[in-house]
Amino acid sequence: MLRLAIPALALLLAACGGSSAPGTAAETPLPQPTPETQAIAANCSWLVRSDPDLLNIAFPDEAATYWVAALPALPGTRLRIEGEYPHSRYFSYNAYDPALRPTDAITDYQLDPSEGGNPYRNAGAPQGRYVAYLKPGMVPEAREPNTIYAGSIDLLNRVDLPNPVWLLIYRIYVAEGSRSGGVPLPKLTLETAGGTATPVALERCNPLPPEGLPGLVNGVIRDSSNPLPGLPFPLAPKQPQMLRFYGLPDALRQLVSNAVGFQLPLGAITGADTGGGFLSNIDNAYVTGIASRDKGSLYILRARAPRYAQQPAEAPLGASQVRYWSICTNEFVSQRYVDCLSDFEVPVDAQGYFTLVVSDPEQKPANATDANAMAWLPWGSIYPDSVLIYRHMLPSTHFTQAVQNVPYGTPPVDVIGEYLPRIAYCDKATIEAAGTPAAAFEACAAK
Repeated sequence: MLRLAIPALALLLAACGGSSAPGTAAETPLPQPTPETQAIAANCSWLVRSDPDLLNIAFPDEAATYWVAALPALPGTRLRIEGEYPHSRYFSYNAYDPALRPTDAITDYQLDPSEGGNPYRNAGAPQGRYVAYLKPGMVPEAREPNTIYAGSIDLLNRVDLPNPVWLLIYRIYVAEGSRSGGVPLPKLTLETAGGTATPVALERCNPLPPEGLPGLVNGVIRDSSNPLPGLPFPLAPKQPQMLRFYGLPDALRQLVSNAVGFQLPLGAITGADTGGGFLSNIDNAYVTGIASRDKGSLYILRARAPRYAQQPAEAPLGASQVRYWSICTNEFVSQRYVDCLSDFEVPVDAQGYFTLVVSDPEQKPANATDANAMAWLPWGSIYPDSVLIYRHMLPSTHFTQAVQNVPYGTPPVDVIGEYLPRIAYCDKATIEAAGTPAAAFEACAAK
């Protein structure tokens, strides 16, 4: 995604004049785009948005749509964000460093309204408006209201340099009415730090790719049952397990451990890194498992289902355990999702557990149905590997078993307990013979 943003960033730099002369924020007017540079750069607020085919990277969630803005971090400036609260389960803004790690975030319920109400803070409040800001620098001890900070770059652990690029992602989950939750996309304006000089208002262009493109590629991948033969995935363990994702270095340590057949010590790659990566969302925490076709034709998992928010204001401020949770099948190299199930799409049995089978369509067990409280997701026919990602978003403080609460180096089951999915390779005949979800999982685990 960052590679796509860089050419557009260069155009934006040209449109904005490239740099500003020395002086205070109040004294230095922002360079205004000329008709020529504005035509070239399109002067757009949001450059690209997520898409199941063309922008299905960085392990996204199918229920989320995200829009990307990339701007030059001009000295003495800030980015003003003006928007309406969308009709959705959740929305947020995350800022990122050049390594694609989130530096800061601001979430729906944290945004004070400029007019009307905030329905993510008070259930039933009218859909109002808000004004937020993206500012340079690290998050201060006393942060300003409605403000997100761009962070800095740690240069060889010796000096912090200002983040040269403002990479901002706007996410909406489970939107109603349209991808943007039935409201226009937020308006972005580049202005001086005090807001006193003439600002540069960015246009509300249509982000790429264009709306309405059919998801042809992903549809073929998820619906086909003709896997490529003889392609083992060397980084999958002999027995799949769900592990907490802390960051890219630790994920690499785990994958290398799988390949060599023994566990490398904690911090063996570059030390503990809990900063995420892959353009991750600060409000989400993940456990992941990886499977390979040479070890089983399908796999099954089972866990207690968290209570999710029936309306946005319930979690993390209310009785629900999480604002949202989901499960996705993904592919490691391309970082694409194959398919996802959001919390409200996952059947739960009388014991409060969900059971999920992952296979190609032809290998789907006949009893993997909602009526039998057994969910199903496609493996992805062309992929030798299957990366399962299980998300918890915005847990309530009373939900101590949330993924977010697993300390680095602690086995996830010690904290998550029965909410951590158990996972096992299996086959279609065993699951169909067992009948019920609980019996099917136990039969597979015993194989």
